[in-house]
Amino acid sequence: MGSGTESVEWVGQEFSGIDLGDKRLDRRLVKTATMLTRNPGAPINEACGTWAATQGAYRLFDNRRASPEAIRTPHIRETIERVMQVSGPVLAVQDTVFYSYGQHPRTKGLGPIGKSNSAHERGLCVHNALAFTTSGVPLGILSQNIWARQPVPEEEYQEKIVRLQMTPIEEKESFKWLQAMRETRTHALPRSKLILVADRESDFWELLTEAKEQGEHFLIRARVDRKLVPEESECCESIQEALACSEVLGQTTVSIPGNGKRKAREAKLEVRATQVTIKPPHRRGEAAKASASIEPITVRVIAATEAAPPEGQEAVSWVLLTDLLVPDFASACEKIDWYGKRWGIEVWHKVLKSGCTVEDCLLETAERLARYLALFSVIGVRLMHVAYLARVHPDIPATELFSQEEIEALHVRVHHALPPAQSPPLREVVRMIGNLGGHLLRKGDGEPGMTVIWRGWLHLYETVIALRAARLAGLIPSS
Repeated sequence: MGSGTESVEWVGQEFSGIDLGDKRLDRRLVKTATMLTRNPGAPINEACGTWAATQGAYRLFDNRRASPEAIRTPHIRETIERVMQVSGPVLAVQDTVFYSYGQHPRTKGLGPIGKSNSAHERGLCVHNALAFTTSGVPLGILSQNIWARQPVPEEEYQEKIVRLQMTPIEEKESFKWLQAMRETRTHALPRSKLILVADRESDFWELLTEAKEQGEHFLIRARVDRKLVPEESECCESIQEALACSEVLGQTTVSIPGNGKRKAREAKLEVRATQVTIKPPHRRGEAAKASASIEPITVRVIAATEAAPPEGQEAVSWVLLTDLLVPDFASACEKIDWYGKRWGIEVWHKVLKSGCTVEDCLLETAERLARYLALFSVIGVRLMHVAYLARVHPDIPATELFSQEEIEALHVRVHHALPPAQSPPLREVVRMIGNLGGHLLRKGDGEPGMTVIWRGWLHLYETVIALRAARLAGLIPSS
């Protein structure tokens, strides 16, 4: 990034290739993105500041030319560039998030996001593929699909099972995993570069078989104990039996992040690994005809199990399916660590919900909200990218991500003085942003989390505006 007088310079770079079919609309998108980035937790009218700018933002989100796909396109190109600059493999983490707008009954075009058709459980579904380095730094969006669900069918459990067994994968919601993998494939990245990482919901036959057939690397948490071809699986008939027959390779420790149901903690896991050949599942009707493959597939299986969890805590137990080689304990631990990076996409979703408060938006139609969510998804990635990059590469110059004006504003606000001539390291600048959000900068406090960073982000641009005003008044010398 350069060091010009305009703040939020990354917005212009990230959307430099935007093409909405109208240059005025292109400029409006960049301007709106800039204003929302400066105040990501505020309503549109507050972030825009003036009635004219607010009207411009509303017209943008109401314009059919500003489709979610068109908004994401330049960002995805930038993401691909960042992926190609990484020397090692990159994790393509997939996950689904549900945005609730049931509290806004006037909003049209929503669908159920729970297990019922309740008016209070209505919103939009968003399935994402987000690129991460193996050290956990988010690089950007590779695929995104936004939709409203159809009404939930009223049926008994067994009726649902039969219906799902007979429904082709293209007509199921789980097709979202295949769609994201296929969209990611269109970016023409080297197959050896990307590794699909996903949780248990992605463990279905069609995804595994297509990934194997297309040479896509995958690391997926198993949802069910699948039946095996015994002759090709050390005479074992199920994955759990094969793992039970495998020796413990060693122990590793992973950090389990906290959520609403559990506290953050360290878990000591026993590691096993083996290779198995899985039988194809039973399909009925049209689903059997449309099945991607009826041939068995061979995968490696890694098990990471907590033998002695703390009292009152559920034991961590991961069974991971992968096409990647797992020749030894170190390699198995590497794959377990990579799967642990999947939590990064959940952090991103939290940034969008809690930091950017996207569920408070009152745009009144699903179409407008889809455009709004596409734009804020890019903003949320940026907030996370800066924070995580500072942890992995703390000493790179802050000017690679911030303008000189932003750095000066932080120094004035936190240290009550202009910064030194030499650019401070990125870690120092991110810690100052965290300080504005409530991080105390004490030695034992660790690095600021995303919550305090997005709070500090709000105060950063307030300070930038105040610094400009002070310069215009001659109270601070021009840089």
